Amino acid sequence: MSFGIIEVISLLLGLSGFGLQANPKAPTADQSLQYAMPDADVVMHFDAASVIPGNYKVLQNLPNQPQIKASAELSKMVRQMIGEVEGARGIAKTATGVDFTTDVNDMTVFLQIVPQHDPNFVAVVHGKFSTALVEKVAKMGKGTVQKTPNGMVLDMGPDEPSVAVTKDGVLLAGTANLVRDRLADAWKAPARPPGSNLSFTADVINGKPVYALVLTMSAASRAAAIKNIGGQNFATDMIQRHKQASFSMFHDGIGWTWIDSSKAGMESMAMMSDGMMDMLKAAQIAPRGFAKLMLGALDSYRGTDRRIDDLIRHKADLLKLVETYTGDGNFKVQIDKDPKTNRVTARATGKSLSEVVPVGFMLPAAVAGLVMRSAPVPMAPPPALAVPPGKVQTGAKKSQPQPQRRQ
Repeated sequence: MSFGIIEVISLLLGLSGFGLQANPKAPTADQSLQYAMPDADVVMHFDAASVIPGNYKVLQNLPNQPQIKASAELSKMVRQMIGEVEGARGIAKTATGVDFTTDVNDMTVFLQIVPQHDPNFVAVVHGKFSTALVEKVAKMGKGTVQKTPNGMVLDMGPDEPSVAVTKDGVLLAGTANLVRDRLADAWKAPARPPGSNLSFTADVINGKPVYALVLTMSAASRAAAIKNIGGQNFATDMIQRHKQASFSMFHDGIGWTWIDSSKAGMESMAMMSDGMMDMLKAAQIAPRGFAKLMLGALDSYRGTDRRIDDLIRHKADLLKLVETYTGDGNFKVQIDKDPKTNRVTARATGKSLSEVVPVGFMLPAAVAGLVMRSAPVPMAPPPALAVPPGKVQTGAKKSQPQPQRRQ
């Protein structure tokens, strides 16, 4: 059988083992903010240990999945995909000495917007790193390596980012002077007074998200962003109005926090949060209902297309697929308002991320598209063939010459 819809179903069922895992050793705010920028406009945080090791094991085990082993072509494709991943992993490990499937724990990036210039940034990565990494990176390009009492740094020029590994094994990369500052003897973790940007960021990280985005924009960065967007609209109003904002993704759901500059703005954000939760619930239920409608209608097309007949034989697998990638919309919702600080905190929690975020929303559409494309299309009759003079049409009687009448 050629690689078709049944192989796609089998592959998706095999991929159902992928997901986000709870990390019992999730990074704390103290760890993540040790080398922070106190005046960052944007902070991005990623707990790699919740994502990479577990999913890498699932990837390696894909060829052993019964539904994949049943198809020679699908099995070949999966093994080829794993081979490409292993190849890239091997190249990276040979060049840097780092195995990115096991040696990276978490990463936090701090970004400061500088109007009319490239942004300043620092990336802080925890894992299994040594100063040998800096020396190996230096061999791959230009730059000079300098060893300091607090680590080793690679400078690649005044306008290029620097790379360093501290004496406690933390990988740093970013704007050259910011990286060097963090290797100085005088460096101390920035203070986090109540109400500060870093205090807000610390609360987000201590919530143990898999991924988090934090916005604490300065007046200059707000003005630059509003100028780039232009006009008066929802986006510019949100940028101008907010004091601090965050969005987090967890192994079991999502959440966000918004601190507004006014009570009216807080109420608007609370209403929008409530509406978003309603949409998420509907987006979980709707694909299930639509999938059942489409699967129930498949029998009407039996015998019109081989692919449709394959789908009919695999109805149970299709339903299992929809139930795997969608939820019933009954996840827990909590929206809190604090009028004293104009703060809105929203959290949607399920058994897994897919029970909250509608990953399977597009699955019924694929079935619908196949049904519509497979419906018989009436064909126009072929045009009559012109017969050249003197030629006789097949199956037609020869015309007899007619006697001429006498005048």
